[in-house]
Amino acid sequence: MDSFEINKIFGAICATALFILVLTIVTDFLYSEPELEQQAYVVDVPDMDMPVADVTPEVVEVDVMELLVMASLENGQKVAKKCVSCHNFEAGSANKIGPNLYNIVDRQMGIMDGFAYSNAINERGANNESWTFENLFHFLENPKKWLPGTIMGYAGIRKPKDRADLIVYLHDISPDSESTIE
Repeated sequence: MDSFEINKIFGAICATALFILVLTIVTDFLYSEPELEQQAYVVDVPDMDMPVADVTPEVVEVDVMELLVMASLENGQKVAKKCVSCHNFEAGSANKIGPNLYNIVDRQMGIMDGFAYSNAINERGANNESWTFENLFHFLENPKKWLPGTIMGYAGIRKPKDRADLIVYLHDISPDSESTIE
């Protein structure tokens, strides 16, 4: 390639760049938008120097026993179907990834033979804590939040009614439970 051809290529690149520059200037001139006197949408943004009010979400206390009285055993059986991939519900059945949940209500935490519980549940069991209605209700809402260190991978059951229904079902399959739903 001689210098004449290199000059033609360089000239073509420069001409193209000049054409694009002129085209941009002309289109900006022809299609310019007028400045608005006032913004169409005004968004109020708080001044960063002003103190912001402390807004904490209102925590609504739920009466677990009241929910359990209104709970449905049949719906609890349906909700329990979410758990069968990791848990059994029948007497004498083997543990799966999670422990057998037969007779869990009022059972001491972390004592199921043949199952390796997390340290968090073992500590609670060592303190003689049991799976009461309240404990089950809060654990089922968000296991990792209620019991940090648990190895249960389930995110939890958000609806209080579904949790209550499941607890009624678990109570139904817990013949040794001394708790009553009143």
